[in-house]
Amino acid sequence: MAKTKKQQKMKELEAELRSLIDENNAIEVEKVDRYLNLVGIFYELDKSIKKEGVMVLTKNASQTFLKENPAVTSKTKVNASLIKLDSFFDKKREELVAKQAKSNDIDEDDFV
Repeated sequence: MAKTKKQQKMKELEAELRSLIDENNAIEVEKVDRYLNLVGIFYELDKSIKKEGVMVLTKNASQTFLKENPAVTSKTKVNASLIKLDSFFDKKREELVAKQAKSNDIDEDDFV
């Protein structure tokens, strides 16, 4: 079965995030899993908002009124969680770049 674009993007995201972490560190592996789960939830909420709209019609006894789709608030909360986890991965990216830069440094003793 062929993968959808979204499934492919999720696999690529997972590979990128896993390349940044120590796979033997359970906490870091959990952060990747949590991030991927939140991204999945984010897209599901997006689908709900696209289907139902930003405002939904609510019926309460004899009243009918529009109110904000609860998925909008949930999506905002999920986004905030993703941003917090992003800071962890940004730090890991910086560490990786610093490590790569250090490994590219030329040691004059190598030429003696």
